[in-house]
Amino acid sequence: MKWRIDSMKSKPWYRIVSRFYLLMKPFTILATAVTGCYNDVMERVAWHPAFVQAIQLELAEYKDVLEYESEYQLTSEPLKIDVLIIKKRSNVVIKKNIGQIFKQCNVVEYKSPDDRFTIWDYHKTQCYSRLYASQHKIGVDEMTVTAVVLRTPRKLLRELGKCFNITNPTNGIYYVNGDTSPTQIVVSADLAEEDNLWLRSLRNDLDAAGMDRVITQQEHADGKLSVEAYLQVILKANPFTFQEIQDMRGKTFDEVMEEAGVTAKWVNRGFVLGEERGIALGEERGIALGEERGAIREKANAVITVLFARFQSVPKTIQDSIKSYTDLIALDSLLEAAATCESIKDFRQNLVR
Repeated sequence: MKWRIDSMKSKPWYRIVSRFYLLMKPFTILATAVTGCYNDVMERVAWHPAFVQAIQLELAEYKDVLEYESEYQLTSEPLKIDVLIIKKRSNVVIKKNIGQIFKQCNVVEYKSPDDRFTIWDYHKTQCYSRLYASQHKIGVDEMTVTAVVLRTPRKLLRELGKCFNITNPTNGIYYVNGDTSPTQIVVSADLAEEDNLWLRSLRNDLDAAGMDRVITQQEHADGKLSVEAYLQVILKANPFTFQEIQDMRGKTFDEVMEEAGVTAKWVNRGFVLGEERGIALGEERGIALGEERGAIREKANAVITVLFARFQSVPKTIQDSIKSYTDLIALDSLLEAAATCESIKDFRQNLVR
């Protein structure tokens, strides 16, 4: 064996391959590190809260006649399902494309961008619908099922086509006709941007033009609807795209956010909201304490989100340090530092040792 290796080393092609390997090795290490960092970020993206806000924004004109129940608990643990229940008043007709199918109670399943929606997921969601109907004594004819995915599940549609009639009334929406409850599969990437900006943009491959429209349009969103979780997910899932927007505009993170009125919303509505509620409910000491802790947690997450959006990667030690803060004023200072610092190393100087 040693003779064979020595023999190969004497060949000209072996020297060429060896040099090529040595030349490419640094790039291989870099690619591995970047991929690992990207996957680490994607694992921490909380897609479901952002999806709930996206649906509420899409159906904003019906906010007074729709009721939302997120992560509905069907039975005792562990059967807590990560689906959204939307209840509709019986005498109201929803004209919005994604809600035309809605009846009294509607089960909505969301799959994050990297998840697939298989035939087994389909059956599971149908079972959730029937179990909910059984618990609440609702006829299955008053239930609907909606699955929202980023890309067309072609294999699933072929499987369902063997048993049911599949129709495609409009781009991005497929009806499954003939199952127990009316069912639709919404492919968000195929929806028209002018009709469904929020759902279409909930993805981890958003381009600069798409993110720019989201940042601009959120300013015109219904003031009674929250958008903070949605924006945090968009920024965290697409850090390189947001950096591209900063480069194109020649502005800092804080300047871009300020132009769109986002920073003001986060501070005046998202973070101070907990303190305002704490004051309003000050007579209930336990509730006030809970509100304060919630405000601290939200502000710490905002600091981390800003850092991810500006620098694409944030060491876990820094994240843990930020989350250990219990003072809102100190977190205010960190939020300002996150938006103005020149590097992660620069930001680290602001942390209490």
